[in-house]
Amino acid sequence: MRALELTARLLLALVFLAAVVGKLRTRAGFAAFVGSVGQFGVPNRWTVPAARVAVVAEAAVVVLLAVPRTVPVGLVLAVGLLGVLTAAIAGALRRGARPACRCFGAADAPVGPRHVGRNLALAAVALLGLFGWATATGPPPSASAVLVAIGVAVPLAAVVVRLDDLVALFAPTPSRQSRPVGRH
Repeated sequence: MRALELTARLLLALVFLAAVVGKLRTRAGFAAFVGSVGQFGVPNRWTVPAARVAVVAEAAVVVLLAVPRTVPVGLVLAVGLLGVLTAAIAGALRRGARPACRCFGAADAPVGPRHVGRNLALAAVALLGLFGWATATGPPPSASAVLVAIGVAVPLAAVVVRLDDLVALFAPTPSRQSRPVGRH
């Protein structure tokens, strides 16, 4: 079960690291994130503090997952943070709001059910990581188990981080009125 815990830790640490870097990479990126926080129902006077708390909590998840002794705390914080973010998205959707998902920086894709699903899947990964941690016995994972964990976590993290781009890439485009085959 150590391999399960390690895979969950790596996946979540990469996703939360991408979230922190994406939001803090530029002043404009952080400002856009702060602006989007208000669109989720946070009062204007609380948008900056709420945005800062969100980024600090995401960074804390990364640090806690990197330190073996604090892994369970990091996984629990990840579940809690994902729960809050999912509730914010669901609340916005219920109100009919579709603010931009600034989860990983300056993206413009509006939030939708896929973001709720993504967050619930990540929360399930964190819970699986907790299960793996709680049931782990024996020596640390072997080198091959570590490589498998990396091989699973890295591409999954890339999919999570680039989800909006992947959806846009494969989304149907409005077709032009097609001409019958054989007629020019």
